[in-house]
Amino acid sequence: MKRRKEKELSLLFNYFQNDAMKKIVFLLLLFSVSGNKLIGQNSNTDNLKQKLASAKEDTAKVNLLFELAASYKQFFGGYGFQNQPDSAIRYVQKALLLASSIHYPQGEANGLMILGKYNADIGNYSQSITFLLKALAIYKQLKDEDGLAAIHQILTGTYINGGDYKNALLHQFAAKQLIERQDRKGTIILKGIRMLPFVEAGIGETYLYMNALDSAEFFARESIDQNLKINGANWNYPIYLLGTIQVKQGKYNEALENYRIAIPLAVKNVMFKDTLDIYNSIAELYKIRGNTDSAIYYAKAITNNWNSISMLKILLTASTTLAEAYKLKNNSDSALKYLELSNTLKDSIYSQEKQREFQSVVFNEQLKNQEKQQELQQVKEEIRLYILISGLLVLAVITYILYRSNSNKQKAYALLQKQKQDTDHQKTKAEEALQELQATQTQLIQREKMASLGELTAGIAHEIQNPLNFVNNFSEVNAELIEELKSEKAKVKSERDERLENELLHNIADNEKKINHHGKRADAIVKGMLQHSQSSVGVKESTDINKLADEYLRLAYHGLKAKDKSFNATIKTNFDATIGNINIIPQDIGRVILNLINNAFYAVDEKRHRLDKSYEPCVWVSTRNVQDKVEVKVKDNGNGIPQEVLDKIFQPFFTTKPTGQGTGLGLSLAYDIITKGHGGELKVETKQGEGSEFIIQIPIKDG
Repeated sequence: MKRRKEKELSLLFNYFQNDAMKKIVFLLLLFSVSGNKLIGQNSNTDNLKQKLASAKEDTAKVNLLFELAASYKQFFGGYGFQNQPDSAIRYVQKALLLASSIHYPQGEANGLMILGKYNADIGNYSQSITFLLKALAIYKQLKDEDGLAAIHQILTGTYINGGDYKNALLHQFAAKQLIERQDRKGTIILKGIRMLPFVEAGIGETYLYMNALDSAEFFARESIDQNLKINGANWNYPIYLLGTIQVKQGKYNEALENYRIAIPLAVKNVMFKDTLDIYNSIAELYKIRGNTDSAIYYAKAITNNWNSISMLKILLTASTTLAEAYKLKNNSDSALKYLELSNTLKDSIYSQEKQREFQSVVFNEQLKNQEKQQELQQVKEEIRLYILISGLLVLAVITYILYRSNSNKQKAYALLQKQKQDTDHQKTKAEEALQELQATQTQLIQREKMASLGELTAGIAHEIQNPLNFVNNFSEVNAELIEELKSEKAKVKSERDERLENELLHNIADNEKKINHHGKRADAIVKGMLQHSQSSVGVKESTDINKLADEYLRLAYHGLKAKDKSFNATIKTNFDATIGNINIIPQDIGRVILNLINNAFYAVDEKRHRLDKSYEPCVWVSTRNVQDKVEVKVKDNGNGIPQEVLDKIFQPFFTTKPTGQGTGLGLSLAYDIITKGHGGELKVETKQGEGSEFIIQIPIKDG
């Protein structure tokens, strides 16, 4: 395993440099997020700038601007790509403005396509679709099928990122139809042979987002087969896609194998971002399978070696995986380190997106100003014509003044609309941040609830062993009795002892009843454990509070005893039999009682370690019917709670336990469950050095 990992890391940075591209072969690749081999050099960029300085305002200059934009996708030795999208975009915008002014539709379509892809990449999907649909209309007029296929593909990605998978599929199948041509014999003729596997993989990816796994797998395999058939080689992306689908299907071994096949292919084709994406997927897969060490290994390969600010989202995924993996390993320092890194990356990504959005707005204003300047020039020419023809100078001046006044009003209205859009956008961002914070808090609370299940494991094992021993023993006895009965039945009728046969049958029947009884005991224990592990649905049930308290008391004691053989404490109970059943949420109340009992055991055990053998640890659990309320008390003779922290014990994240032994959420959750979930009270009485008593009061009648 270690050798294989080292080999993969070696391949990851063993790049090779191709010749610099002289021309733009396919503009779709200019801002591809997969790290395509658009390699430029500083010398090439300088040469292009020199040519640009003396270029005429024609179609050649438009293409030169596009080529200069492509040169800002630079390659540096063995450390991958260093993209300069801002510089590249400025030259694309200049090319588009020039193409529009000289009426060069092919250049306009190409520029609009690149800007559409750029806006899609930064998350500005509405603007992206606007640019792309304009480009689509121009390509249709030009009957440029290559351009149409590219536009359909970019629109696909934009709709996918926006969550509109149906429209994404429409554009993907439209691209597929443009590529496939059927001749008289019914065979497929491919116009763009390299694009077909790309389109097939894209369709598979869309079906994956729709959770249509069978369709997703079909097109992923189609892409792999078509690439081998057409290009005679494997391509990393559909293999990586197939692995991701298999993870969703639970086929972890097959998925891991496909990820390992995809890695050297991505490295060979200098697809650095794809390689890191695969490493992220492997880390996530190992985390799912519980192999946290391997998950940390692959995630660290990304955090230690990423090299481009355009890969911050990849680094964010890796750092999030590391935070979760270290948390599973109870390494709180490393978990906190990578959690802080994740939060920093989120802030940085948000800042970059805002800066790019501002640049996009500036360019849109430039485009609008150019259109208005063209309109203004046309008006001036008309005014000159009117002056020469009729001398109606006054009427022309009035017309011009009215035009300017209307133009200013439109500008003021446009500015007002822009300010409103900015305000709405900021509001949306704030709402999204709030929702994300609330979701994080909910997950943290749920994890604290589930953590109590681990504390019960040893107790459950002890409780379930007893009935299972009975089942095994009586099963063995029955097997012996059956053999004895068979032996008696095999005798001739005159030698058979009918009384013995009846006695054997009677014993077998009795044993079966005992097996059934103890089997049901074991079943009840397992169901209780499963019920505890499930998230509460908030439904109150008629519950025997005495039985619930006694059950969690025994499970907590056996669980702690299993973890610490030296632990011992006297347990005293006093359950009021007159209470009967009350309406509560049993999972929630069980968690509260379990938390209080565990805290009591912790307090007496801590005191036992500090004192000599003269101290006798003791925990009391009692219930009482008090008028219209049920009272549950958990008392211990531990050290008690210091008065200076007594007011803080029900606050979230406050704990008196040493670092790493408590999250500070237990009593906070218990307080919310009793007060908010059941309309009751949770109080504490304590005397430092003598012990503490927690008192739960729950109304017998709801609401």
